[in-house]
Amino acid sequence: MASTRRSRVLLMEAPPGAGKTRLLGEAAAIAAENGFEVVGGLLPPAPAAAPAPVPVPALAAAPDSAHVPVTAVPPSAGTRTRTRPRRSGAAADSSRPHPLVPAAAGCPAPCPTSAVDAARARLRDIPEHVRTTVTLDDLHLADLPALTALCELITTLAGRPVLWLLAFAPDQDSSPYEPVTACLAKLRGRVPVEPVPELGPLRGDALGRLVADWTGADPDPALLALAESVNRTPRSVIELVRGLVEDGDLSVVDGTSRLRPHPSGAAPRAGGCLPTPVPKRFSTLVQRDLRELSEPTVRALRLAAVLGSPFAPEDLSAMLGEAPVSLLAAVDEAVDRGLLVCGERDLAFRSEPVWRVLLDSVPPPVRALLRRQAAEMLLSRPDGIARAALQLVHIARPGDTQALRTIAEGARRLLATEPSTAAALATRCMELLAPGHTDRLRLAKTAVEAYTRAGDLDRAITLAMDAIDETTARANALPSALAGDVAALRASMSAALLFLGDTETARRAAREALAAQADGPQHREAVITDLAASYLTGDGTAAERARGILGAPDRHPRAVRVGALTFHAFGQWRDGRVGDAVRTLREAVALEDGAGGPRLIDPRWFLAFALTRTDEHEEAEAVIERSARAAACATKTLTTTIPDVLRAPLHIARGRLDEAEAAALAGVGTDGPHLPMLAPQAWLVLAQVALRRGRLAQAEDHLGTLEKDFPQHSSRPWWAARLLLHAQLTEAQAGSGAAADVLAEAGAHDGALRELLLEDPAAAAWSVRCGLAAGRPDIVRAVVGTAELLCAYNPDVPAVLAAAAHARALAEGDARALAEAGRTHRNPWARAAAAEDHAVLLLGGGDRGDRGDRGENGDRDAAIGELDRAMSAYGALGGERDAARVRARLRELGVRRRHWTQAKRPHSGWESLTKTERKVADLVAGGLTNQQAARHLFISPHTVGFHLRQIYRKLGIQSRTALIRLKA
Repeated sequence: MASTRRSRVLLMEAPPGAGKTRLLGEAAAIAAENGFEVVGGLLPPAPAAAPAPVPVPALAAAPDSAHVPVTAVPPSAGTRTRTRPRRSGAAADSSRPHPLVPAAAGCPAPCPTSAVDAARARLRDIPEHVRTTVTLDDLHLADLPALTALCELITTLAGRPVLWLLAFAPDQDSSPYEPVTACLAKLRGRVPVEPVPELGPLRGDALGRLVADWTGADPDPALLALAESVNRTPRSVIELVRGLVEDGDLSVVDGTSRLRPHPSGAAPRAGGCLPTPVPKRFSTLVQRDLRELSEPTVRALRLAAVLGSPFAPEDLSAMLGEAPVSLLAAVDEAVDRGLLVCGERDLAFRSEPVWRVLLDSVPPPVRALLRRQAAEMLLSRPDGIARAALQLVHIARPGDTQALRTIAEGARRLLATEPSTAAALATRCMELLAPGHTDRLRLAKTAVEAYTRAGDLDRAITLAMDAIDETTARANALPSALAGDVAALRASMSAALLFLGDTETARRAAREALAAQADGPQHREAVITDLAASYLTGDGTAAERARGILGAPDRHPRAVRVGALTFHAFGQWRDGRVGDAVRTLREAVALEDGAGGPRLIDPRWFLAFALTRTDEHEEAEAVIERSARAAACATKTLTTTIPDVLRAPLHIARGRLDEAEAAALAGVGTDGPHLPMLAPQAWLVLAQVALRRGRLAQAEDHLGTLEKDFPQHSSRPWWAARLLLHAQLTEAQAGSGAAADVLAEAGAHDGALRELLLEDPAAAAWSVRCGLAAGRPDIVRAVVGTAELLCAYNPDVPAVLAAAAHARALAEGDARALAEAGRTHRNPWARAAAAEDHAVLLLGGGDRGDRGDRGENGDRDAAIGELDRAMSAYGALGGERDAARVRARLRELGVRRRHWTQAKRPHSGWESLTKTERKVADLVAGGLTNQQAARHLFISPHTVGFHLRQIYRKLGIQSRTALIRLKA
């Protein structure tokens, strides 16, 4: 419209409460901001009746049980960043003044008898060339003469730049007038008319903000789930929230609005087999909506609620006693109303709270009969045991032998795919058996394995210990069968302890289980756990035991042979035989692929790490994808975040720091279950990301977490990587001399330097560079000698050959050999480092820390080209600190490279600081002096002082102490 200078009409049709008025108001405000004159037909609504908000005290230090009641908090007027609710209730729209009485923007207008005449009068006062927006709401309430006059006015002004925003609700049967759509259709062909896309339910942040507006605090996931379940229109969400407030069902805890605990005070029986109880107000609203459905649909939904979610359509058809074709109408209606969602083979309730309302609508005695009927029906099918168990677990009683057997078998069958449900079934079955019953230990083993796979490791270990103590306390000497069950339970517990990272206790539990079965078949969990824990604790006998298993393959199950191959590869890697380790891991993966069943230790995890460290990125990605597909087959398991841990170092190697950080945060459990055994790898990635970005304090914090929460011993697989990062961080903070002292620690441990150089293709060159700068020829010789030894062991591993060539050329000052090494590197970070090292040698400047004259005989142009290449590569990889160092080298050569972009910033506050000023503020607030900050940023102390003065001015402070307080 702005380009054609002609009128355009936008039509918005949506049911009452869908947010039409809010959208018109936002559009009018945006139009005014962009220079449009606004003629509005939006009268201020009557304010929503709500009690004044209750002051909420800070609860950060309060116990979890402390709750503060919530009162409805009407959103403040003029707020545009949040969804501002209108009046709720069925009469909200009808109680408003007539919409076709326009009001001048920003002030009340008199109410003329003709809305169209009033609009015409306002438009007459606006010059014809001025862009104008006219907003009119609730046209469905207007009579036919008013609509006709409006259409005539729009047609008359078609040649002016007027944007008409017209909103109305679908025509009601009670309306005696011609539908508004038919009247406005007469405009087509005269003026461009476009419908506005349908206003759907609020999603994501918008819905959360709406709930927060009316509760005064951000909602927790359970409250947000309730809001999503009634989210047909914003009005329905507001009605729910206000009702929950009125009923006293909401409270604020630690700044979050949440539902009060269920009155029963207890979790629903059978754990995850039932949805959580819902507030009465929510149930009432949902039941009101359900009355709009047809009777056959409601009947089908109530039966489906008993079957569970998801449910098979054939089960529902059988329970209804109807042919599948009769389900079509009911399913279509339920899906159309957003109550059900369709999977490939089953149906599920879109919302657990709605499922709970439907389930509660079935009287308990009838529900029990239906569950028994469903179980009998499912047991008649070959694949129905697990689903039958999910029915019987709610109605089984002590002594019901057949039902308990079905529940136990169902738990075993769900172990791999739905471990949380399997654990709920097994523990419920244990509750129904008398203490001392012989089946309790076997059920405990199922529950422990299920909790382990679900990531609830503490519960798994506690349950195992309690069951073992209960059994051993009843008899001094256990019968052989019972002793075997105890040993099996210890084996399962040892696996949980291993995953938790408690390797010493895991090894003891595994060996106790193995000792109990010394004369018979040994439990695979105990054998694998013992091998893993032995390697992780530096037990030298682990390699011999792994070779023994591999030397007698017929005597051991496939899973044990896979474990032996995996940990044999660990030993090969530590010995420096990288190629052999990768081949062994590939063999383990091939053998494991044919094993089937649940995995305890997946060799793909370690193959992905090995391939990433040897720059075989494409194969590593393929291995990770296969691991991710395997993890996706189960729901909410311990292994679901493992692909993130595997991807994190691969993202680092490819220079994708944002992706690496996100994956590593998932790997340490910031958003859910994680595998503590692999968490150190994720903390290493977080530290490396922070170091490459130049955030030294953050890198130090991550390494501190690793050192505090995980054992530090040279036998640990993360020890060498932690030592390397510690040395690199020390070099950034205190210089090469201090870093060289850290590197020297590796020489005190047999094989530690070998492992350190294998952690990163750029590690050997960095270590040589550090030794040269610190004047430590002993370190340089040790690093080059170790790199050469690795070459001899791995003549077919390009990453090892390139790293050794780079280190040797740098130590010998051979520029030509260094250029060749840079071309052979596959790792982009190592290539950038080689380009920078090559430039330094071309300039004849010695070590990278030398900031003096470079010498007249250096190949200056070639060096500048190499530095440009290194700076571009570091920048593309997110290496801000390294790019700054190269930029400083170029400045010394009289070459300046622009590295900033213009951006609109406020005049004061944190947002007004430039990127460099932020870095200076972070460093100074972290306790660094001007000189230390200058060294870190590769600028002069005088420049740091200049930036500090700008920071003080923009933040309105006058001292470093004030800056530290602001950052705290």
